[in-house]
Amino acid sequence: MRALKVLQPVIMLKRPSLSDGLQTGAFLVLVAGMAWGLTAGAENLGYNWHWSRVPRYLLYKNPEGWHAGPLLQGLWLTLEITAASLVLSMLVGLTTALMRLSTSPMARGMAKVYLELIRNTPLLIQIFIIYFVLAPILDMDRFLAAVLALSLFEGAYASEIIRAG
Repeated sequence: MRALKVLQPVIMLKRPSLSDGLQTGAFLVLVAGMAWGLTAGAENLGYNWHWSRVPRYLLYKNPEGWHAGPLLQGLWLTLEITAASLVLSMLVGLTTALMRLSTSPMARGMAKVYLELIRNTPLLIQIFIIYFVLAPILDMDRFLAAVLALSLFEGAYASEIIRAG
């Protein structure tokens, strides 16, 4: 019964020592040095940001009223591509995970080839292949090519997550 004794947590309070102060001081010196290096490097680049020009790319006004600028239009397009790719990647991932778990050697083989091909090539290469090779052949627009590339890429990773779960 002595072995089953309930262990109580022990809280040990440590007094600050000189080494703690030195470590804190060294950390602060390191942070200050990094901040100085960053600001000195930015000044040596010689580039001056013209923040006064940014608002016209966010919103602009014409006689018809206010309109979204290129930055907001790009943000909206990015969110549309993301939402469409998310839904499609979940479908691709679920289908591939079920294929990997099936008893059919053909389905398992197809899923394995897809997963190895997609997961072992960089996303940028996949985007280039889909946009510059497949899209002209299949007459796809830019939006569909982007959604397809991202969905296939993320679907492979989602498949492994689903299968492992």
